[in-house]
Amino acid sequence: HVRGLQPGEVAPTLLRTGAGFHALKLLEKREGTAFTVPQTRVRHILLRPSQQLSAEAAARRLMEFKRQILSGQATFEQLARENSEDGSAVQGGDLGWTTAGSFVPEFEQAMNALPVGGISDPVESRFGLHLIQVVERRQISLDAREQRQLARNMLRERKFAEAYADWLRELRARAYGELGGPPQL
Repeated sequence: HVRGLQPGEVAPTLLRTGAGFHALKLLEKREGTAFTVPQTRVRHILLRPSQQLSAEAAARRLMEFKRQILSGQATFEQLARENSEDGSAVQGGDLGWTTAGSFVPEFEQAMNALPVGGISDPVESRFGLHLIQVVERRQISLDAREQRQLARNMLRERKFAEAYADWLRELRARAYGELGGPPQL
């Protein structure tokens, strides 16, 4: 209805929808406006607690790494290559450019709270303990295909969360049914 109009012009015909009739006026045209998303380039050092390394000892070790980096005794990349227990170690802990939703929530929350160049305190996730550094941030434009993929991913995540909540409710209801109702305290 507004494709051939110039800014300030009114569409020659009314648009009919379920809500009634609408007169359309084009206020502004923007050429080449694209949907942009923030991206973060991040690196980390991952230590996995084990029989030999408790979570507390791993956290102390990561705090010592942070102290060494901040004092200039070592670089983040050097310590990641020598100590990180994941595939990013060979790249100095570099995880590359990422968009929202790429990491587990606790990692992403800590990463988003950091300024560029900032280093976190140890962050615990299901993978272990991380020392996180934000290297850079940028805004990138997504083409139509990437926008559709982002929308699909967001819908899939929402459906997954809803299905998981339904499953938990059903599981609790079944457990209560087998036990004869909610537990009595």
